[in-house]
Amino acid sequence: MSLTVRTTLCDIRDDLHALRRMVAARGHIETIQAIDALIGVAEAEAVQAIRRIDQLA
Repeated sequence: MSLTVRTTLCDIRDDLHALRRMVAARGHIETIQAIDALIGVAEAEAVQAIRRIDQLA
């Protein structure tokens, strides 16, 4: 797999975590829960995508 794809996936994950910290600092609990759900989906999808790409390599 391209290093660029892995880097992009990690950057997206890091950005979601940064967004969560910013929202948490403002005390928006419902928004934090929505972001947590997005982080979970994004991480699961990233793992599946990496596995599929690695199988093709």
